[in-house]
Amino acid sequence: MLRNSLLLLLFLLNIFQRDLKVLGGIFLIEIILNLLYTDKILTHLKKLKILLYIYIIAFITQIYYNQSGKVIFKIYTLYITEEGLYHFTVTFIKVINLILISWLIEVKGRVPSYLKDYQEIVEDVMELIPEVFKIFKKRGKIKWFFKDILKKIDKMVTK
Repeated sequence: MLRNSLLLLLFLLNIFQRDLKVLGGIFLIEIILNLLYTDKILTHLKKLKILLYIYIIAFITQIYYNQSGKVIFKIYTLYITEEGLYHFTVTFIKVINLILISWLIEVKGRVPSYLKDYQEIVEDVMELIPEVFKIFKKRGKIKWFFKDILKKIDKMVTK
């Protein structure tokens, strides 16, 4: 019961807090808990490599839309500001914290059975993210892209 309330507290703090010190503390607590309780930490970390593309896009988006505040440096017409970096860092740590919490919940087996199927689908979609970039590189049509991805997900789920 205490672990469940700790995870709930960490989750709520992660959602509603925007202070980097508090988010960093939550991150450290989750890292320690994952090292203690998760035996598949290396396989989970390998899956995070796929999300690197999403983080790069999020970084560029946060910097582009937050160009007010103290300018750190300028790249052509794009200003890198303290506020943009702060917003990106907060968003990045929140996403990582949510992923770490999900690993702890998975280890504890607290995920209801009807949600486990969705969890597998989300993991399959994360594995197919590099396929998206391959299709964009080939300059394929979007409707064929969705059909192709859905077929691959269907194959993964029906295994």
